Amino acid sequence: MVYLFTVRLSFIFERRRAAHEAAGLAEERRYDLIPMGTALRRYAVTALVVVLAASFLPRLGERIATETGLGQAFVGNLFIAITTSLPEIVVSLAAVRMGAVDLAFGNVLGSNIFNMFILALDDILFAPGPILASAHPSHIVSVFAAVAMYAMLLVGLTYQALRKRLVLAWDTAGILVIYVITLALLYASRAPAAVPALP
Repeated sequence: MVYLFTVRLSFIFERRRAAHEAAGLAEERRYDLIPMGTALRRYAVTALVVVLAASFLPRLGERIATETGLGQAFVGNLFIAITTSLPEIVVSLAAVRMGAVDLAFGNVLGSNIFNMFILALDDILFAPGPILASAHPSHIVSVFAAVAMYAMLLVGLTYQALRKRLVLAWDTAGILVIYVITLALLYASRAPAAVPALP
């Protein structure tokens, strides 16, 4: 319910802002040569490829976690998360190169909100009981990291940096530091690998 409410608020806000900007500026049209039907077909085919590829990831991730001893929480937070986020990375980079910064932000933030919403769907399909009760306690680290990163993002949007220090602005540098610390904590808290019994 919170997800749907947030999406509705974002839609209203963006519609009002677009109407306000359209009054003063003529928005530059891009990709005029691509018909809407072609764009929708390409989008659907690409989405289908992503869904089919993603259906193999849980088994592969579980095997990597078992064979390497890194643990499911660490493999999920690093390898699976990066792999499933590759489409978002490509879209965000393309949007930034086009100058559509808000599209890049909407892509990343909307994806994160929707990923949290997926937990509700997972809970419906998880028959043994509440899905969060079955999760490993190390995921608390990921939750706190997500909250800290969003807090850093909120501060950055509120008090926007006017220039970058070196390559990154201070707020994005803080997000990167939180991410690296989170991976280190998840690696340190991973479950020890099972020792095979001697014959």
